[in-house]
Amino acid sequence: MKRKKILSYLKNKNKHPSEYDFGFFQVFVQNPLPDSIDVKAIFSHIKQIIPDHFLDSLDVVYIGDYSFLKEREINALYSDGAIYISNAQEDGEDLEDDIVHELSHAVEEKYGEFFYSDGKIVDEFLLKRSKLKRLLTHQGYDIARFDFSNPEYDEEFDEFLYSEVGYDSLRLLTIDIFTGAYAATSLREYFARGFEEYYLGDKVYLKQVSPYIYKKLSLLNEKDLEELDYDDRL
Repeated sequence: MKRKKILSYLKNKNKHPSEYDFGFFQVFVQNPLPDSIDVKAIFSHIKQIIPDHFLDSLDVVYIGDYSFLKEREINALYSDGAIYISNAQEDGEDLEDDIVHELSHAVEEKYGEFFYSDGKIVDEFLLKRSKLKRLLTHQGYDIARFDFSNPEYDEEFDEFLYSEVGYDSLRLLTIDIFTGAYAATSLREYFARGFEEYYLGDKVYLKQVSPYIYKKLSLLNEKDLEELDYDDRL
C-alpha cells in the first residue's frame, strides 16, 4: 500500500486521535489500546534505551485498527519515516517489540551503507542460511525450490518456514544460528531481529550469534556516523 493511500486512509479514519509528542517524532493513537498499556511509559522507555540519532530516523507512529495491516496479516510496518501498528496488542511488551522492530528498518534505511558496504553482515547471514539449508535437508524437508543464497525476502520461503517447518521447530533448530526464527527469512529481518536483541534482549547472546551486527550497532550506539573514525567504519 503506497504512503499517499495510507495517509488518505488515516486522515479519513479518525478526526480526533490521541496525540503524543516525543520530540523526534509524534505518536497518534487512532483506536484505543488495551487499558493495561501505557503508551507514554513505553515510548519514554524507548527514548531511554535507544540513542537520539536512531530515533531521529523516524517521523511519526500511527497506532490503530488498520485494514491494510489485517490484509497482509501483519501487526506493524515501516514506510517512508512512518510506523503503522495494530492496536490489537497483548500487552506493553508486545507493543514495544513491534515499535523497536519497525524502528530498526528506519535505522537500516538511514545507515544502510555503514551496515552493509563491507559485506560482513551479508556474509554472516548467508553462512547461516547455508547451515539452515543443511539442517532442513537433514530433517527431510523438500527445499529444492528455494535459493538459500538470496538475501532478499521471498514470500514463498517465508510461508514455508512458518507453515511447514513452524517457528517453534525452527527456533529449536537454529538457536545458535539465528537470534529468532523470523531472522532466517531475509537479510532485512536478520538485521531487524539483531536490533531488537541489542536493545530489548541479551547483548551477550547477540554478540555470540551475530557478531558483526553486534559490532556495527555498538559503534553506532555511542556515536552518529559523522562522529566515527574512518577505521571504525570498516
